[in-house]
Amino acid sequence: MSRQGARITRLGIFAALMLAAAGADASAADVIPTTASVTADSTPKPCTSFWDFVASKCQLTWQGITVYGTIDVGGGWQSHGAPFDPLSASGASYGIRKMNRSSLWGLAPNGLSQSTIGIKATEPIGGNFSFIFAVDAGFDPYSFQLSNGPGSAAANAGVPLNQQTAWADSSRAGQWYNGQGYLGVSSPTYGTLTVFRQNALTQDAFVDYDATGASLAFSPISGMIGGVGNIEDTRYSTSLKYRVSLGRFRMAALAVRWLRAEQRRQRRVSVSSRRRYSDVGQGCALGRRNLQPGQRCRVDLTWWARKQ
Repeated sequence: MSRQGARITRLGIFAALMLAAAGADASAADVIPTTASVTADSTPKPCTSFWDFVASKCQLTWQGITVYGTIDVGGGWQSHGAPFDPLSASGASYGIRKMNRSSLWGLAPNGLSQSTIGIKATEPIGGNFSFIFAVDAGFDPYSFQLSNGPGSAAANAGVPLNQQTAWADSSRAGQWYNGQGYLGVSSPTYGTLTVFRQNALTQDAFVDYDATGASLAFSPISGMIGGVGNIEDTRYSTSLKYRVSLGRFRMAALAVRWLRAEQRRQRRVSVSSRRRYSDVGQGCALGRRNLQPGQRCRVDLTWWARKQ
């Protein structure tokens, strides 16, 4: 594909409409606060009526718990694209992908940000310390299904390349907490300590510093660095994270708990074919009935963590 064609593919989205609930910005679900101090004037007021919610930046807050989210919908034309996938986190094939094959008009969800719904809270517990928590889930704004990258890959397993949808693997695997789900304590002096499901540090840096705001459609590095090059590791469900601001510098550390020894074996699946398309699908072990004539499936067991 020519450079001009690649540019048209990425910029072919002609419209994007974002509706934000509770005044959350596009990256609200992917940021953990490093401090808990917020001035009273800058804190949005709770909503008192439906019209207040529609016409102002009030928050849907009750007893200190805030509902927040983002809905990102759109449509567009691509010179080389693939059909809409309701399970994929992006829904559309915005970049240069192997299943892209023809020009098409289609749905273009989550182009500027991942559609999410979640709850969060910050509660003072003494001194300048506060208890914090947040849990959110990404979803497709058209099908309203929770984002499920592995599910979209499994649905296309064994499907010829020229018939595949815009599937993509992801750390979001259909959980109700597929974004983040953490709790901890925060202090403007001593920083923030949180546990459970959280972003990898590379994902935090990507959200903070990417010029497009981590846009799935327009960022040239979206999906490449979230998990240090492995998108499945963009988020860790069993992690401990510490973040602190020191003057003009920010520091962070992340510890991830390895699985138990009996869980450390991981299935690696590959598909080979003597047909024209050598990579017609992955995950054949999920359903051998999807194999086509001339294909064979190989399943290897590999160790991916250190033995104790």
